[in-house]
Amino acid sequence: MALEASLFSYRKGNTPVHKMSAGIKLFLLFLLCIFTFYKKTPQVVSDFYSPDLLIPLFSCFFFSFLIFFLGGANFKSILRLKFVFFIGFFVTVFNIFSMPQNISDEQKKFILNFHSIKINLNALASGILYTLRFFITTFSAQTVFETTSSLEIKNALENAQEKISKILPPVKKLNPALSLTLAINFIPEIFETWNKVHTAALARSNTGKRKNLKNTIEMLFRELQSLLSCLLFYAETKRKALLNRS
Repeated sequence: MALEASLFSYRKGNTPVHKMSAGIKLFLLFLLCIFTFYKKTPQVVSDFYSPDLLIPLFSCFFFSFLIFFLGGANFKSILRLKFVFFIGFFVTVFNIFSMPQNISDEQKKFILNFHSIKINLNALASGILYTLRFFITTFSAQTVFETTSSLEIKNALENAQEKISKILPPVKKLNPALSLTLAINFIPEIFETWNKVHTAALARSNTGKRKNLKNTIEMLFRELQSLLSCLLFYAETKRKALLNRS
């Protein structure tokens, strides 16, 4: 599955979210991530219906779609986040067949037995919650990065660093703004490189050869190796460029 090259990449526009300060957008994204994950994941299915968990979660869900529509409602953005559900699916499937060592009587009520196979419904609920949280934060980040250029992010982080360094002078010497800027700008590069690697692998593959699970897995491993090599080369190039500038 090829990921879109424009995932987490800037998209020009004149929407209210585009016009909003980059610093405010990053701060709101930070707060949204905290409110989405701050509640501890329940261990029993019945606890997932708690208002203390659902109200903040669905408030964040509503807010993520609000900034999405205010940012131009690029519906392709949602399709580009398919990987969130793939990851959530595999995490959930892996967990529902795992059993905790110390199981309470309440947890046992939500464990199904099919002959020798046990299915943990508590883990199923936990996996669904994880996927929803992952989607909310990734979806919001996608909207923020689509409406904020790398230069705006860099300036916002440097301004924040400048203000913090007046209170904590060592912060300026550490220069975390540079590290964060590089890390954020590196995210779109990962997906763009994966898209190129996957397209090249498909072009080189023998279309006349019958595909099976073994061939698919071997191809995937080769793609991941190529992706890692390309990203290491990209990171080394950036490192040398920074050294030359300094």
